[in-house]
Amino acid sequence: MAITNPLALPEIREAMAPFLTSNDLTSCVRVCKDWHSSFLPFLWMSIDMHAERDKQPNLRLLKRHVRSIQRLVYQGKVPGTHLAMQFPALRILHLLSTTGIQDTEMIRNRPSLTHLKLCGAYSQTHWTPLTGLSSLTHLILIRTVVESRDASTVWSLFSQLETLEMRESRISGFSASTTTTESWKIRDLTLERVTSLDPKEQLTWIKHCTGLRRLTWIPSHTAMSNPLDEEFAQSLAASAWPELEELYVPYYSASDQQMSLIIGAMRRVLGLSIKYTEPLNLVKTALRPHFPWLKKLESRSSAGDNTSFIIELLKSCPQLESLQMGIVQVRDMFEHDGPWACESSLKRLGVYFKVDDNVSEAEQRMLFERLSKLHRLERLDLSTETGVVHVLDLRQESGLGNMATLTRQEELAFILQLAAAHGRGNSSPTAPALYTN
Repeated sequence: MAITNPLALPEIREAMAPFLTSNDLTSCVRVCKDWHSSFLPFLWMSIDMHAERDKQPNLRLLKRHVRSIQRLVYQGKVPGTHLAMQFPALRILHLLSTTGIQDTEMIRNRPSLTHLKLCGAYSQTHWTPLTGLSSLTHLILIRTVVESRDASTVWSLFSQLETLEMRESRISGFSASTTTTESWKIRDLTLERVTSLDPKEQLTWIKHCTGLRRLTWIPSHTAMSNPLDEEFAQSLAASAWPELEELYVPYYSASDQQMSLIIGAMRRVLGLSIKYTEPLNLVKTALRPHFPWLKKLESRSSAGDNTSFIIELLKSCPQLESLQMGIVQVRDMFEHDGPWACESSLKRLGVYFKVDDNVSEAEQRMLFERLSKLHRLERLDLSTETGVVHVLDLRQESGLGNMATLTRQEELAFILQLAAAHGRGNSSPTAPALYTN
């Protein structure tokens, strides 16, 4: 008898399972025995262990499905009963509260681990188990402390990684004089507020990663006045990292000429985050060849009017997922006809729509109608740091209600005090009526 329903084939069900949410999988396992058999292993692939014991999965069920678990997240301490359990398929482990020895004992003898996230690791007992992770390629360290005595252990571990993220951490014993000339394999590097290393020493780290494709560099508060020195800028312009495609340095106040040289040295630009202090005339020209594959552009400043360039980005970048870039004159939005190329890709939009006295409520509704076509939009940021007070009227009847069709949107950001006090039709500073999605 021929099979007419493709979902009757287990191969089809298992092929579609990775694309389903946990809620979808839960529904699927309840359809019938065949579906239960196909989808249940995927439901157990990723497990989040809540900090409160009564909200954790039943231990008996956990042991029954232990062979399916590939990702394991501990919000609190690791239960002692888990230390002796074998997780043969475990690839990703997050320890978000590394406070005791047994937490890092969970790492020991896990040769299959490829991704590890540690929060709060601070002693030698936390770092020693990492030496046996021969398959580890991705490491995230948050609020961690590495003392000089552990420097060689951690340094050796870094040399095998492809991705390294360090956020709000302190490191000792990694001065330029103690490093080797051997290049690291790291392709994705994030250094965010790493203390005990000045920017010069951090630059030494970065230079070890000659194969970098993605760099995020946010120095500590004490070093933010000069996060990128001239040496780093010259290295970028000279293609010291020939494979670099994403550069996120939001506290670097770059000149137009300097950034244009850096962009010109990149083979292709997928993502860029900078702070600019003058009109971006040369940068605009340098970026245009990268429009077909540009995914992320974040650059906020009050320098110059970038309305036409922002509209050009929206109309010309089919893969654009995130755009944060200054002020847009609402009236100018309607002088450029045609669809936006990013309507099916844009997830985050952060621009400040400036409303002058000549903008009608009908034009505002047209703007919200245009925004409602961004079907994948998750976050809309209408706030600004420039002190501009001519804001959109954020009421449902003024057009905001049109955006209720955006089922993926999770966040709407704006300056409530200004939006309330200066919204059209509101004479008193009361909060505008917003839609709920």
